[in-house]
Amino acid sequence: MFEETIALFRQGGFTLDVPKLEFHRCGTDSNDDLTGPGTIRQDADGQIEIKCHVTFANGQDMIDLLNRKMASASGSLYADDEYFDIQAMDPNADVWDAGKSLIHESLSFPMQAGTIIAKPQMLRRTQERKNGTPALQLYFFYQSHRDWEALIGGPYNIMMGALSFSLTVEADQDQQVKITAAAENPFPDAFERRLVEGLQFVVGQSLTCSIVDETSATSRTVSLCAAASHLRRVHSYPPLEIHTTHSARDVIRLLGVYMTYLDSLPDDGLWSPPTSFLSLLRGASESSLDGWLIGLCVAVEGLAGLIDYEPAGLSEELIRVQNGISDWLEAERVSDTSRKRIEGLLGQLGNVRPRDRMMSLVPGGALLEDDISAWTKARNRAVHTRKVKKGDLEKDKLQTSLDGLHRIYRLLYWIIFHVIGYSGKYTDYAEPGFPVKSYPSVTAAAE
Repeated sequence: MFEETIALFRQGGFTLDVPKLEFHRCGTDSNDDLTGPGTIRQDADGQIEIKCHVTFANGQDMIDLLNRKMASASGSLYADDEYFDIQAMDPNADVWDAGKSLIHESLSFPMQAGTIIAKPQMLRRTQERKNGTPALQLYFFYQSHRDWEALIGGPYNIMMGALSFSLTVEADQDQQVKITAAAENPFPDAFERRLVEGLQFVVGQSLTCSIVDETSATSRTVSLCAAASHLRRVHSYPPLEIHTTHSARDVIRLLGVYMTYLDSLPDDGLWSPPTSFLSLLRGASESSLDGWLIGLCVAVEGLAGLIDYEPAGLSEELIRVQNGISDWLEAERVSDTSRKRIEGLLGQLGNVRPRDRMMSLVPGGALLEDDISAWTKARNRAVHTRKVKKGDLEKDKLQTSLDGLHRIYRLLYWIIFHVIGYSGKYTDYAEPGFPVKSYPSVTAAAE
């Protein structure tokens, strides 16, 4: 049944009539569950829709349902007890779990009945089995405007820390991409999330799974996911060209290094810092050139915080200056407002700036001082807004702005390469034609 379900969902025609749906209000033990037959279907937009036909014992239960919903305050997050845990039992008595979801209702008081509607983000079913081989299949829909060429093929052998697994990437005519990972040993708990993070990194795009099919030694679980409400189709800036099979071996190696780095991090159930900053950047690049610039500069500043750096203490001269000014403020009885402002500025003398962290990598050739200077200039221009002039929109000026952005991309990826411990091929966006070069740069190290 799993194969049939996956095939129907991939075609956009998944529908399941269920004899029993249960809606249990979260965060409460009250006996106000909603139960009845219904339908689960995949709508034209790829969303999962659940409809349950419910009868009520009396009209007061219907009024209570409406009153609880109307009690929500504008501008506030939904309370836990406004969500319902939803489960469905299909004709084969198999249980489908839809997780937590808000509901909408259409009620008929004369009939003391109604239709409960939910649009969960996920629908999941688990089947027990014996002697299963660890495997994970991920399906990504709507990939027609994205490059995957360097990854298509396999199986590729990848090491993620102590785990060895094979990876196969397939693309079909419907612009869906299927990822298959298999291993002899069980996958770590966070493997699915880390694999998606790694794929996002090398593809240079945000990815949302449409189907997750996971097999362990004791069970098989299939999760059907609602389509992303907004699929970004911005131009990707992957760390290494992904549009050609010529770079396949190097892209796979880079994926392995990135996933090994992710595996070394504590698992707190969230994306890693590099993934988070790159996601921020991709979102910012959709809006405008200025938004793109701000997002890029913020991403670099955040990534710079991952550079190990032991700052030197303040010099004796600066310490004397700080103490002298503090004594002067007290002697002159400076106002409290001015004193706090001056003391705040003095305190910044001991702060570690992102530029300090980045400059510490220049002597060894891990970063270029010119790239850091380009970032500093762009960041200052981005945060200190000024009136746009007509000349700023001329072709030469726009090209200069784009060249500056591309130089900062090199800085961004060099920081990530240093942090994850990667050395090898990469795409140099700071050079015309975006050539493939090697990191770290021999020339930079010599300088």
